[in-house]
Amino acid sequence: MKEHQAALEWQPDIVICNLGINDGEEFMKLGAEVAKRFEEDYIKLLETYKALPTNPKLYIWGKLAPLAPGQKFYRSPAPFLMQPVLRNVAEKTGATLIDMQEPLRPYMLTEFPDKLHPTAAGHKVIAEATYAALTAKPAEPVSLPNDLTDKKPEIWLCAGQSNMAWKLKQCVGAKEEANKTANVDIRLWDYTTGTWHKLTPQNAVHWSSMAVSFAIRRAEASKKPVCILYVAAGGAPTEAFLSEEVMAAWNWKNNRPKYPKLCKIVTNRKQIDQNEDFPCVWCQREYPRRQGKAAEAQWWGLSKLYREGIAKIRHLPITGILWYQGESNATTNVKPSLPLANDYMLETNLAIIQQLRPNKNVPFLMVGLPIAPQDASDESGAKIARQWEPYRAAQQKACKKTGAIYLDTFGAGLGDSKNVHPANKIPFAEMAATAAKKALRKKQ
Repeated sequence: MKEHQAALEWQPDIVICNLGINDGEEFMKLGAEVAKRFEEDYIKLLETYKALPTNPKLYIWGKLAPLAPGQKFYRSPAPFLMQPVLRNVAEKTGATLIDMQEPLRPYMLTEFPDKLHPTAAGHKVIAEATYAALTAKPAEPVSLPNDLTDKKPEIWLCAGQSNMAWKLKQCVGAKEEANKTANVDIRLWDYTTGTWHKLTPQNAVHWSSMAVSFAIRRAEASKKPVCILYVAAGGAPTEAFLSEEVMAAWNWKNNRPKYPKLCKIVTNRKQIDQNEDFPCVWCQREYPRRQGKAAEAQWWGLSKLYREGIAKIRHLPITGILWYQGESNATTNVKPSLPLANDYMLETNLAIIQQLRPNKNVPFLMVGLPIAPQDASDESGAKIARQWEPYRAAQQKACKKTGAIYLDTFGAGLGDSKNVHPANKIPFAEMAATAAKKALRKKQ
């Protein structure tokens, strides 16, 4: 190709490549076969530049520009399924990935007149995102605190929504629990700041009651330091914790999505409050109302907690996962006459286990939804139906299918019939710690 040859002769110092969208249709037809060929061809292309005497820095679009409604490939999962392939290309060539999806997403309905190519304003966004990538300092990977390097601590990912985020100071027995941190070594990594904190009787009350109480019991049982990887936000749906590629996962043998409901949501490529495919009525209602008013709502976007939290700690040798979430995803309708999206509820639980657990040897503790008030109202007075029994059934089914551990808090009589946020989290943490001890003993 003469343009490629001319580019080589120019001997650039920087090479920026954007490839993938035009391969999407073939990608969906041939799956693994075309993925392998696409990766190999992309690497060969970049290696021709790497061989130049200028030794140019390589940049490739790791997340492709969004496709607007009306575009030929709109709602294709291909751009999401290509993401791991593009990561492989970057790893094998030393290229830096550029995310063009998130910068362009807010403009896809206004700055893509032909549904594919941006206006001048859209090109400005591309230029700014590219410049930011070229000038950014490489992010330091999350590592354990230096003084724990040789101590082989337990590392637990503690994630979920409000009942995981609920602070110790908001709960029964806060002072007594906080004082116990003086006798154990507990560190907590906070996704909002990317920093580690050594828990003390003074600061422990400001962190997750569930995570702190669980970590205390694990530290007492193991006689080891315990590191908590904390990723939680009140109201956050499961979709906030899932990567796009997991939601868009494809079963190539049957040529259909692995999670049909989640695939439909993610390929809509809109924000939650605009996404008519999103079944969670509570989130649909609360997201637009809380935007700009509640700090927690900033984390509810699709894959937001994955990008800002989960993705940053996936390389760490996790001991296990403690997952306390589901209240938002259980609210799939507000009218008893409407059918519940049982298949959707099962998908969210299967997908999160796949997403968070590195392998089946890592214990995954899923806190079943406990006793709670039957009904609630939002600030407008509209009733929200809490039909949690079907969601509990979905949790149990997902755990049975995957080997994850279901904590039957409802069966144990835990919870509060008057408050969706039980004030006493200690029995929950004790149940989780007992299950963790049993699972780790079995693993040995």
